[in-house]
Amino acid sequence: MAFIPERLRRLLPSDRRAPEAAAPAPPRPRQGHNLFEAAAEYITACAEDDPARAEEAASRVSPGMLSFGVNELACRALIALARERNQPPSAVARSLLGLRDPSPTRQAGDA
Repeated sequence: MAFIPERLRRLLPSDRRAPEAAAPAPPRPRQGHNLFEAAAEYITACAEDDPARAEEAASRVSPGMLSFGVNELACRALIALARERNQPPSAVARSLLGLRDPSPTRQAGDA
């Protein structure tokens, strides 16, 4: 077996030992915020034109998590509104964004 210098041996996980004198760390309280709560607060603040509140809500979670939460909220809201209006989600989405319905494609027999 090859000789491992003492310094290198201390770096290996199997040789790491917690000092007996060190007390175990107390459990940390749950950090962070619920991404859906942050997304709901962010969207509400944007809808109410409150940039300070929107910025505060956005600072609670990472930008990627906020994006995911906003996307999930948009999907759920669109589905709920489409069911309420008894319309397909694509029609409701286009209506909310002020887009015209796509023109129907003409078939070869239509002239």
